[in-house]
Amino acid sequence: MSFVANIRVHTHCNDLSGKFWNPAIRWTKKYVVFVEVEDGAGRIGLGECWCFDTAPDTLCAYLKTEVIPAFLGRELSSLEEILTTLWTRATLTARHGLLASAMSGLDIAMHDLRAQSQQRPIWRSMNDTAAGHVRLYASGGLYGQGKGLPELAREVAGMSQAGFSIVKMKIGGLDFEADLERVRQALDVLPSTSRLIIDAVYSLTPVEALRFFEALPTERIEAFQSPLPAEDIAGMARLVRAGVPVMATEAEYRREVHARLVEERAVSFLQTAPIACGGFGRLTELADLVRETEIRLSLEVSSTAVALMAACHFAAADETVAHVEYHHLHQVFFDRLPWSGTEFGSQMPLPDRPGLGISLPQDGTEFAFELSNSPEEDAVA
Repeated sequence: MSFVANIRVHTHCNDLSGKFWNPAIRWTKKYVVFVEVEDGAGRIGLGECWCFDTAPDTLCAYLKTEVIPAFLGRELSSLEEILTTLWTRATLTARHGLLASAMSGLDIAMHDLRAQSQQRPIWRSMNDTAAGHVRLYASGGLYGQGKGLPELAREVAGMSQAGFSIVKMKIGGLDFEADLERVRQALDVLPSTSRLIIDAVYSLTPVEALRFFEALPTERIEAFQSPLPAEDIAGMARLVRAGVPVMATEAEYRREVHARLVEERAVSFLQTAPIACGGFGRLTELADLVRETEIRLSLEVSSTAVALMAACHFAAADETVAHVEYHHLHQVFFDRLPWSGTEFGSQMPLPDRPGLGISLPQDGTEFAFELSNSPEEDAVA
């Protein structure tokens, strides 16, 4: 009964009302696309696809016509074979980026099903000797309406009081001195043992990034995320050689770019989003890429509890992962996390629930369509 019987796609819109922004984007509406893969035994695996578009329509249409049909009726063990076929086809269709997003959700859902069939959590099905813990960092510090230094200080202090020892905040949206004052304010309210990640969202030049970093107590900076435009790998490598702990680049999926970032030592933390890079299979490749280097993985999460749980399972299974992002703005379905109401420590244990350990709520999502192994049963919203 370990074959794919049905696949359902759901969407969700998180209305952020334009009240918060970073140097690259003002958050208005953020869409999410979920996939549910049902096997012949009635088990349901859940995954999430990266969706940064102004609407989910393109990704949903691509899933329906080009990706999901390749899974129906296939054995769960056929995941790698299906993936290879689809990537080969994408060479002709020029849809690699869209395919990486689509495949991320399906890969996660298939791994969820596999682990459920074994009655084990995903992290344990991937590495039975792992400790099953993950280090989370608090992510916030955005620019916002009516958000000055006092409000930023309260936000950062609250993250620390919740137990987070690493906090991330944005820079690059104001002039040098104003942003520097924001970072110093954050450091002032954090315990001296806490560390900060600063994220410029690709907005600075190499000279500006180095000047900013050197104006700070550098021993307290865990990472400098996306300091330069994503294509400036040589510039990032120069920053690393100058002692800057560069972290990049969250939504990248191309093997050749990841390989170059590692080969040229252009990052201290190779950052990737599990729901954008291709899922657990691709994460395993990246872990192997950095395993014999000083570079660590850092997993980006800026959407829902499903994406967060996927990242946490991989981090709990593989020691190459330094930390996972716990976002304080993008928190769709965070009330379904196993840690709700818990104080966060430096290492959070994952539950022993089978599979991903999380499911979609009864309401809160919009049904898009369902494809089954029997074409006459296909449904559309």
